[in-house]
Amino acid sequence: MSEQEYCALYARMLQPSLVDYPGKMSALFFTRGCNFRCGYCHNQSLLEPGQRNYTWQELEGFCREYQKQWVEALTITGGEPCLQPKLPETLKFLRKQGFMIKLDSNGSRPEALKLALPLLDYVAMDIKCSLPKYKQLCSWSGDEQQILASIKLIMQEAKDYEFRTTLIEGLHDDEEIIACAKLVQGAKKLVFQPFLPHPDLPDPKFRTLERTRASFLQHAAKLASKWVRQASVRGE
Repeated sequence: MSEQEYCALYARMLQPSLVDYPGKMSALFFTRGCNFRCGYCHNQSLLEPGQRNYTWQELEGFCREYQKQWVEALTITGGEPCLQPKLPETLKFLRKQGFMIKLDSNGSRPEALKLALPLLDYVAMDIKCSLPKYKQLCSWSGDEQQILASIKLIMQEAKDYEFRTTLIEGLHDDEEIIACAKLVQGAKKLVFQPFLPHPDLPDPKFRTLERTRASFLQHAAKLASKWVRQASVRGE
């Protein structure tokens, strides 16, 4: 590959992380572009495509750097990684470097996810809300069946996985929580994590909301436990 050919990845964290891959020291890579427009997204700068991605030569250099830091795994997030045409090619490249790979996805591109799954060790898919509310919360004009297809695909074919929901009090009531759990009924793991206010969130109405209470996260996990094998809380 020439230096002018690019991989799917755009940006990376400089320091390895202990929280982005369960039980592993991992490096975090980002992709640009997302087909959702969630008002509470913390990666607003990555919503639009643009700027060049890394060359393969640059990516190889990053991999060598992380290997020196005892990094075992790589987490690819976004944006939405499944929008990247070169995602399978990039995953194959990373596997050849000896890393375990985790992918974060919104589940809107099951056809791309299916191509990626054999190259992944772990998948984390966001369950935003009840299915009828996706268009409103995510400003998404896609087919709801794509979300269902991705859920089914992950549960049947992923080596390891979790579904996760960011809870916003006032938006996610008991009915919404139960609907999210029913979407992934029988799943290995459903994780509830807190909404975190920030002055740069895309939708101003979310910027001044309160952080999700730990008691509400625990309440959600208890409600969901009827439908999934494990309902847990992260980031209390």
